Amino acid sequence: MPFPGIPDPKQAGIPEAPPELVASLRLAIEPLLDPPEAALVRVLRYGQLLLAANTVTNLTGAKDWKRLGPHLLDCVYAARFLPSDLRSFFDWGSGGGMPGLVFACLYPQMKAHLCERNGKKADFLREAADALELLETEVHRGQGEEQWIKLDPHPELMLARAVEPLPKLLKRLTAPRLRMRNLFLMVGPRWVEEWPEEERESGHWMLQAALDYEPNQGESGTRTVLSIHARPPKRNKAPTSNPWGKRS
Repeated sequence: MPFPGIPDPKQAGIPEAPPELVASLRLAIEPLLDPPEAALVRVLRYGQLLLAANTVTNLTGAKDWKRLGPHLLDCVYAARFLPSDLRSFFDWGSGGGMPGLVFACLYPQMKAHLCERNGKKADFLREAADALELLETEVHRGQGEEQWIKLDPHPELMLARAVEPLPKLLKRLTAPRLRMRNLFLMVGPRWVEEWPEEERESGHWMLQAALDYEPNQGESGTRTVLSIHARPPKRNKAPTSNPWGKRS
């Protein structure tokens, strides 16, 4: 079924974000951007567009602000660990736009490549990026591998959030033709069980840092950003506390 288009949020009955969510998002954005208002407006507008689109098609399980808010906060808090000099990224499996479209709302000057194989979701991402006037955001419809190899130059960072089990994803990204070097993966606490320590120490990928954060003041538990680099030939390097440095 083709994407029917994003209805006007007001006509779709989408209310303004509740004040407590607005306040939480502002506090989360302030360490990243001063002043935070322009980015806050874009993030909230994105939330309205997603909720409005959800009234005419199924893009995500978050059908109201109460369920969408924690996902927005998750993405904003994770953005603190993006490299401070990052100029481009590739969101592998963007879905409804998290984290890629949220990151683009925060940093519209970055070149954002959003990859999504589902046609209606890709169409939503394009319409939302246009509505938000994110001129540096490009949407690619198709499999991640196919879209990545078409890009020249390749984006500096590949990021993903809740796409598929960690071992399966890392195996896909190991393909020599992809030549990926730097990964930014947003994961839950099960990542430790899914990726055994011996594989982290001797496999293709090297864990640089596991960066914990609590986006919803403990209500939804601890989340983690994994900083992962391709292992250089004949070289071992121990993980550091945070090789990129928090954005401030």
